[in-house]
Amino acid sequence: MQSQENTQIPVTPESPSKWWAWSLAILILIWSLFGALGAAVNYYLVNSGFYEDIFSDAKDGMGPYPENGTSRDKQEWNESYEFLDSIDEDFGDMQQTDLQLQFSLIVLLAGFVACFLLFSRDPNGFKAAGVWLGIIAITGTITQIIALTSMNDFYENVPDMDSSLITGISTGISIGTSLTCYLSVFGFIYLAAIKSKNEDKLSESGFHLNNEHY
Repeated sequence: MQSQENTQIPVTPESPSKWWAWSLAILILIWSLFGALGAAVNYYLVNSGFYEDIFSDAKDGMGPYPENGTSRDKQEWNESYEFLDSIDEDFGDMQQTDLQLQFSLIVLLAGFVACFLLFSRDPNGFKAAGVWLGIIAITGTITQIIALTSMNDFYENVPDMDSSLITGISTGISIGTSLTCYLSVFGFIYLAAIKSKNEDKLSESGFHLNNEHY
């Protein structure tokens, strides 16, 4: 009887795809850059008087005060003018451009750190991505609370409007949208971190069979 030595075909474990980390880094970079760019543009528009000119043109478009009009015409003209005037005064406070710009720069800095680690395929890059997401959640919540409070104060000055209902709807939509967005990004960070880990064990294949001795 002839015996044969056991033979095995060597299997080289595949390294995780770099695109899990790189795609996350690209997402963080795009989000951070566009967030900072949007905050900078909004800051410029508010502080340059761009919106003030728009409201001023809207007031001029109303025409002169209807001195010879009916009492209803005069009332409607006054209400429209006061409404535009209140928006003009409160618009800058509702935008919170200074705070938004500061927060966007903090997010951008944290995003650059996370992107550098992720492009370097450093395992700590996923932790940095989690920190980046946490900063976005905290700063976003702060700005949302301030904006919703300012909107509630504005709606209270509008006649024949249920400010509590409008504020409640706005708050629900804002919270729901933010949670969906943050949880989706967190899920992607978690999935990318799991997929980027090396497998310690290789599943057995049909080639890993011992030959019987005869």
